[in-house]
Amino acid sequence: MEPYRPISCDLHDHLEIACLRRLRLQVELTDGTQVEGRALTTVSTPSKEEFLRLESADGLRDLRLDQLHAITALDEESGFGRVVLSA
Repeated sequence: MEPYRPISCDLHDHLEIACLRRLRLQVELTDGTQVEGRALTTVSTPSKEEFLRLESADGLRDLRLDQLHAITALDEESGFGRVVLSA
């Protein structure tokens, strides 16, 4: 896997809001994979990699933030729709 590239603070804020509100998200990864689940928290490793922790039908999933292409909030009260995280 490539070295971790931090995402911008503005985009990180959307993830933090999703976690605080425990929103259901559809997450699009840069490889085209889609994952649906409830946003729980963001996790940082000692090597400074950051992950979004989701509760999905398959259990807990940690998705590396620089591998996220876009998130779409599935809850109507979310305050945002689709947010593109990578170009």
